[in-house]
Formats: sequence, C-alpha cells, structure tokens
Amino acid sequence: MYKKIILGALISAVFATSSFAETAASPEVAALGDKLKPIFGDKPDSIKPSPVAGIYEVNFGPETLYVSADGRYFFSGDLIDGQTRTNLTENARTEGRKSEMAKVNASDTVEFKAKGTEKHVLSVFTDVDCPFCVKLHNEVPKLNEAGITVRYFGYPRSGIGTASYKKLVNIWCADNRQEAMTKAKRGETVATKDCDNPVAKEFELGQRIGVNGTPALVTDAGIMIPGYRTAAELVKILDDIKAGDKSAATAVN
Repeated sequence: MYKKIILGALISAVFATSSFAETAASPEVAALGDKLKPIFGDKPDSIKPSPVAGIYEVNFGPETLYVSADGRYFFSGDLIDGQTRTNLTENARTEGRKSEMAKVNASDTVEFKAKGTEKHVLSVFTDVDCPFCVKLHNEVPKLNEAGITVRYFGYPRSGIGTASYKKLVNIWCADNRQEAMTKAKRGETVATKDCDNPVAKEFELGQRIGVNGTPALVTDAGIMIPGYRTAAELVKILDDIKAGDKSAATAVN
C-alpha cells in the first residue's frame, strides 16, 4: 500500500509547507535534514534514530522511510521488531495519518452524527460508484445508533474531473449533503450543482495517507481499516482500539 513513498515524494516534492521538527535535534540530525532537502524538495517533518544502528526514521507527514546516517542510502518498507512482532513503520504511519486527519474541518465532510453520546468518529473515504461503499452506507444508521459519527470524504477512484468526481461534487454542493449522499448511494440522480468544494483536496489527502481503494476507513487514532465491514464488526474494532487492544489494530490490516 505504501511502496510508492519515494516516487510520490520526488514527484510532488512531498509537503512543500512541512516544517522540520528539530526537537532535541543533534547537529548530525540537522545535517541529515539538509542533505535530504535537495532530494525531496523540503526537509522532513521529523528525523529520529531507528532501532537499527546507523539508520534514521524520516517522516514526511504520514509517509515513512529510512535513511543511512550519511544521507546517501534510503529505502521504504516495513520495519518489524522480531521480538515483539510490532510493525514499527505502521505505527509511524498511524501517527502521521492521525496528524493529517486532525487538520480537516468537519464542515468539509458529509457528516452523519452519532445518536446520543459520541463514542467514536470514523472517517470514510468514499466513491458513490463503489458497490461496497453502498453496502457500508447501509450500515451507517446502526453505527450512529452505536454512538459512532461517520464523516465522509470524497475519493473518486477514477480521478479528478471524471463522472464519479462530478457526482461527488453534486453531493458536496447540495443544500442537504446527507440526503444527497443517501440518494446517490441508492443509485438515484442528485441534481447537478457546482460550488467551491473540497472533493479534489480530499482525494489528494486520501492519496497522501495511503488510500488505494474504497471504502477506506480511518479511526480517531489514525488506524486505517481497508474495505467493507459490518456495523457490528466496526463497533468491536473501534471499542477494542480505544481500550488499548493492540491486536485489534493489527487485525484490521
């Protein structure tokens, strides 16, 4: 899912507005950031020693790669702790996703609020032409009853400017987004409308955090849950993650 980190970084210059976190940065770490800037177009958000001697973990938002101390060699992929069986790279990605999702204004999403006390917020990247997105939407009332707010993000799999993209724009520009989303998921036509909308921005966000299919679900903690799950499955997963059950997070990938 995340094997295009380096290519994406070189094409888009990663995050042009990223700020290099130099909390307690040694001169060596600062120098490494300077060496990486010409390669990626900007300094990383953070650099820290990995558990492997001479190798640093470098983060550009939710993207993680590993770099030699001299800045010459770098690679992408999962770093696994063989003793604990912990995916250290996925942990870093999760923190990156959490940070990226926290920047989103809820008013830019199509939100179906939890009934009563809100226990969780589930972000869902959706495409109205995706059959499993339709199935998931049918579970939304049950999720709301269970105290889960669902926030939809537009993710037209066919890309910006396509028919699927325009359908999503119609939803985001509708007077009642929730009603328009439900109509579209039922296969009904939503009135054509245009406005200043965040669909393209949300599509780009999805690409940054590793979405490569729909539905793609992201929890409060930044954990990605790929694909369709029933409401009952999602309630259990979210409750287990909130309770600190690390196996629940591992099981969803």
